[in-house]
Amino acid sequence: MEGFFVPRVWNAWYTPQRGCELQLIQVFLVVFIGAFLQANIGFGFPIIAMIFLPALYPFSTAVTLNQVIAMASTGYLAVRYHRHIAWKILLPLLATSLAVAQLVIIFSLSVDSGILSVALGLFLLLLSLYFAFFSERIVIKATAGNGLLMGLIAGVGNGFFGIGGPPVALYLFASVKDKRAYLSTIQAYFLFCNIHSILVRSSFGSLQRSHLAPILVGWAAIGVGTYLGLLLFKKISDTTLRRIVYVFVGCAGVWIGLQPLLAAS
Repeated sequence: MEGFFVPRVWNAWYTPQRGCELQLIQVFLVVFIGAFLQANIGFGFPIIAMIFLPALYPFSTAVTLNQVIAMASTGYLAVRYHRHIAWKILLPLLATSLAVAQLVIIFSLSVDSGILSVALGLFLLLLSLYFAFFSERIVIKATAGNGLLMGLIAGVGNGFFGIGGPPVALYLFASVKDKRAYLSTIQAYFLFCNIHSILVRSSFGSLQRSHLAPILVGWAAIGVGTYLGLLLFKKISDTTLRRIVYVFVGCAGVWIGLQPLLAAS
């Protein structure tokens, strides 16, 4: 009776309007969690967002919304600290990243969403292993060749999933010594990459007027999450929180990657 009764109650309660409201609540919670964590540990908001948004929207739309919402913080920080941007270091990194991302984005639009989900799951799992075991051991020398290489790798991650931060951070840590210069340069990188990806994906229909509501909700969630994160998480050990997030991202990667395979079987 329970299995019969619950769907009947749900069907009686559920309406398209309530479905839209529930979806916006989910978007708020996803963005809030990502901003909350990033405010404390500097962990990539796009990584957290891409764990959940593909379950709410088509894959390409999820990537685009992720980047539009992220622009609320990247744009603000890039403009606020624009005088500290290390342009000579940023431009080679950005040029290769945008060129590669252009090709990867167009290619990804023709790839089945199930394949992209498996690839995203594997990507998240590898990211969690990297952050957990190798991020503090790997040092990238500040050379032009390494800048081009890191830009290429970041372009692939940006093009497929809207996630290109780790290789960029590795290179900028070695290339930029001043804290403000590092912050402004990496935020400027994210801003330009996001704008490029949004324009390309929107031209293929990934972003529409109906997505204005989740964008506005996401921007509000970024503000609230960042504020509360800075306010409430000062007493929690960064090391402990990082480990929790790494395990969570790894498990989420396994789950996301297995879902299309389980559905196919």
